[in-house]
Amino acid sequence: MERAFVVFLLLASILPAAQSPNSDHLCHAAQSIRECAVITNNLGTIYFSTGRYSDAEISFSRAIVLWSTETPPSEDLAKAFRNLAAVYQAEARYSDAATVYESDIELRTVLAGPSDISLLPALNELGVVYVEKGDTIRAERTSARAMSIVRAYQAEQTNPGADAMNNLALAYRQQGRLADAENLYRQALAVYRHNSEPACEVAVLNNLGRVLADQGEQKEAQRIFERAIDEAQQRLGPAHPDVAVGFGNLAKAMIAKGKYSDAAALLRRTEQIDRQNFGPGHPRIGFDLDNEGIAAAGRKRYSEAEQFFKQSAAILEKALPPNHPEIGNVLARLADVYRLQGHLDESEPLYDRALKTLEQAWGPENPQLLSTLSSYEALLRTRQEYAEAESMQVRSTKIRVAQALRNLN
Repeated sequence: MERAFVVFLLLASILPAAQSPNSDHLCHAAQSIRECAVITNNLGTIYFSTGRYSDAEISFSRAIVLWSTETPPSEDLAKAFRNLAAVYQAEARYSDAATVYESDIELRTVLAGPSDISLLPALNELGVVYVEKGDTIRAERTSARAMSIVRAYQAEQTNPGADAMNNLALAYRQQGRLADAENLYRQALAVYRHNSEPACEVAVLNNLGRVLADQGEQKEAQRIFERAIDEAQQRLGPAHPDVAVGFGNLAKAMIAKGKYSDAAALLRRTEQIDRQNFGPGHPRIGFDLDNEGIAAAGRKRYSEAEQFFKQSAAILEKALPPNHPEIGNVLARLADVYRLQGHLDESEPLYDRALKTLEQAWGPENPQLLSTLSSYEALLRTRQEYAEAESMQVRSTKIRVAQALRNLN
């Protein structure tokens, strides 16, 4: 309890002091601090629902300050924490979102115990944030805690239960546990479909398609992506961000088949939708540019690909934590382009940075390192640095053997 109060006091001291004029006006008529907090929090909800994130942040922050004066603290304070964290998450401020979700979880643990079902929403969202930050270890730990609560309360058929399955599957996919991830995605999809949750259903369809593609089931993955696009357009609207996600995933399936022109056309539509929904510095734009670079490289348009990857890296390095795996991936792809053009001196330091970033994100034995290790090895052989190249090859072999043994179990 003592640590929780320290967190509350710290947050109260650093949260924005600015106040919305509308909130001030409404609070003049309030009969108590609690009533003012309710009004301010509700106003923040309206702002959030209309995309006015700065105003929502101010309102939720003020509600937290007001509710933190109560002794003992109430569940209303925990709700305000989660509301503020959702704002940060929507703005891709993942470190801030994680801090506030953690405060929500800590407070609910104090109020209801460490395994109460009321912790599920915040645990599920925190798991997503950790995935978005590239923190695989914490993502799995958080999602596993959520799943233990789901099982304890036999809540597998509820939306929070499906959320926990989806999040744990995300962590499993990053670890290379593809069959386990696929199984959880299929369970979550059945729950969302039964409970009529179109947005969640579309999101899981895209996740399931990715894991099928990872396992080499390209035809089935493409069918799933096309279904996700159709459902998103019909049930969420043609300019919804999930439509762009589906186009992006389908484009990757086209790239896997060598249909680079078709992929490029899909990716232009993806970027257009995302720019309508997000600011120019949002990581979604960085991901789109990265994918467009992949399509350009596939057509051997290396100068064009280089520009896409540079723009992508510039956005992602500002928007994401420094050890996020997507930063490592785009650096590795930029290094590939330089290597293929014969610019070896520019390529090698990028491979080194990319590999270190990915190792920090995933650990030194993750199978997702194999592509970067192979490309780095090819560069080293071209430079006749044979000892270093052999070292890369040995690492790759160890990872493949470990993965094969894991799959047998």
